[in-house]
Amino acid sequence: MNYSSFFWPILIAVAILGTFLFVRRHRVFEISSLTGDEIMDSIEDLAIVLDQRGIIKEFNRAAQLACDLSAATIGTPSDALSKPWADLFTRHPETTFKDEIIVELQDSPRYYILTISPIQDQHKRVLGRLFLLHDITESKLTEQARIESETRYQQLVKLLPDGIVTHQDGKILFANRAFIELIGASSTEELIGKNFLDFVHPDSHELITQRMQKSLMDRATIPLVTEKYVRLDGKAIDVEVISRPIEMDGSTIFLTVFRDITERKMAEEKLQQLSRAVEQSPASIVITNTDGTIEYVNPRFTLVTGYTSEEVLGKNPRFLSTDQTPQGTHQNLWSTITIGSEWQGEFVNRKKNGELYYESAIISPILDANGTITHFLAVKEDITARKRAEEELQRANQKLQIQLDANELLQVELREQAIRDPLTGLYNRRYLNETLERELARAARENYSVSFIMSDIDHFKLINDTFGHPVGDLVLKNLADELTSHARVGDIICRHGGEEFLVILPGVTADVAHQIAERSRKAFQESRAQYGGFEIRATLSSGIATFPENGKKSMELIALADMAMYQAKSDGRNRVVISQAKTSE
Repeated sequence: MNYSSFFWPILIAVAILGTFLFVRRHRVFEISSLTGDEIMDSIEDLAIVLDQRGIIKEFNRAAQLACDLSAATIGTPSDALSKPWADLFTRHPETTFKDEIIVELQDSPRYYILTISPIQDQHKRVLGRLFLLHDITESKLTEQARIESETRYQQLVKLLPDGIVTHQDGKILFANRAFIELIGASSTEELIGKNFLDFVHPDSHELITQRMQKSLMDRATIPLVTEKYVRLDGKAIDVEVISRPIEMDGSTIFLTVFRDITERKMAEEKLQQLSRAVEQSPASIVITNTDGTIEYVNPRFTLVTGYTSEEVLGKNPRFLSTDQTPQGTHQNLWSTITIGSEWQGEFVNRKKNGELYYESAIISPILDANGTITHFLAVKEDITARKRAEEELQRANQKLQIQLDANELLQVELREQAIRDPLTGLYNRRYLNETLERELARAARENYSVSFIMSDIDHFKLINDTFGHPVGDLVLKNLADELTSHARVGDIICRHGGEEFLVILPGVTADVAHQIAERSRKAFQESRAQYGGFEIRATLSSGIATFPENGKKSMELIALADMAMYQAKSDGRNRVVISQAKTSE
C-alpha cells in the first residue's frame, strides 16, 4: 500500500496545527487553546512538538498514552523520556524526515511511519519540530503474515512429491521441483515459456486439448486421468493428471498436478502377469489362510480334482486325502510350514469321481512386510502318470534283474564248467595255467614258499581193465574227496590229467608239504571204493617240488614234482618223494 498518498493530507494538516499551537504558546498567533487541544486529541497518530533545544512543548493524547507522558513532561528535555522514546528523538535530529521505523517496546515491537516537519514563524525561522508517528503495526503484521504464508505455500509446493505446473495458453508459467525431476529437466528456467503440450505423448495431444477447452467453457475440473507423457530424454512415462482452471490477476490459467505412476504401472503389469501365470499354470495352485482354510484355487486344480472352486472354498485341503498317504505326512507338513519353513512331499488323494491320484506338493508360508505368516501357498503337480510309469518301470526292472541274475548265475556256472573237471569237480589244467604264474609272482614279491605235490594212483590201468571205467571213476572221485578234505583255504587242487592230481600249497615248505602228502597217501590207502559188492582199494605215489628251492618257473616245478613222483613209483610205489633238484640261477 502507498502510505504517502494516503497520509500526506493528514500530515500537512497536523503540521500546520502543530505550528499554530507552538506559536500560541509564544504569542506568535492568538488562538483558542480549547480549539487546539480538541484538534490535537482527535488525531490518532502520535504528535509531539519539540523546540530547537529538544524541549517538549506539546503532545496529543495518543502520544501521552503511548509514551507514558503527563503535564509535568511539558518543558522537559526529550532525552529524559523513558526508552525507547528518548532514543527515538536522539536518533532523529533532522528537521525534515519521513520513513518507516521500528520502536522496540517491552511487550512487542511497533511499526510506525515517522514524519518530522519544521515549525516556522512568519519569517521562515525554524522554531521547533513536529514529530508525527503513524502506527502501521497491524497492517505490517498482516503483510508479514501474508508473505510468510506465501513463502510457506511456495515451499510446500516446491517440496510436494507430486509435480505441479501452471500454464496459460499452453505456455508454462511455473513448475515445481517434482515436475522438473519428473520431466527430466535441470531447472525451472529450462521449462518456463515452453508449450505444455511438448511433454504430452503425441497420441494424447488432441484428447488433452479437447479436455482443456471443455474445462474452460464449464469452469470445471478435469477429472483424474492416466496419460502418457514424454521426458526430455524421449522416455515415455505414465502419469496421473488432474487439472482445473483458476483465476489469477484477472486471467484464467490452468493448475495441473502430476503423479508419476510408471513404477506402479509396471508393478500392476507384473501383478497381472503373475495373475495370468497362476491362472494358466500347469500346476495346481492352492492358497489357504493360517488355519488351513482354502481361499483360492486355480483352474488347474479344478481340472485335476473335478471340484469347482465354489465346492472347495472354505474347506481344508485334507478333504481330498486318503489312507494311502503315509501316516504322519500331514502332521509333518503342518509343523514345518507353521515355523516359516518350506515343505515338500507327496500325497495320494481322491478326485471327486472317486479316482485316486498322486500329487507332488511344495507348500510355503506367505509373509507380510513384518515377517508375519498370513497365508500358505501350495504348488501341486499331478504325478499319477509318472508314478504309474515308475511302477511299470520298477516291475520291468525287477524282471530284468531276475534275468540278469539268472544270466550271471549261468555265467558263473559256465565259468566253473570251463575251469573245473566234470568228473571230480576239481580245478582243471586251464585254471591252473591262469593262476599259477600269478601265485608264483606274489610269492616272489612277499618271499614265501610254494610247494607242488604231484600224485598218481598206482596201477590205475589195471583197475580200469579189471573192473571197468565206472569203477575207475569212483576211485578218482574218492581220491579227489581225500585231497579236498586235507586242503586249506587258498590251496589249489587240480586234476592234472588221467589219474594224476596236482596240489599247490602257497606258503608251505617242502617238509610240511611232505607231511600233508603223507596224510593224504595214508587216508587214500585206507579208503574203499564200493562197487557191486566189491571193495576196491588203491595206493598213491606222490612227488614234491618247492619254490624257490627247486625252481622258479611253474612248468619247471611241475616237471620236477612229476619226476619225483615217478621216482616214488620206481622206489616201490605208495610213497612220497621230495625233489632234490636245485634252482638254476
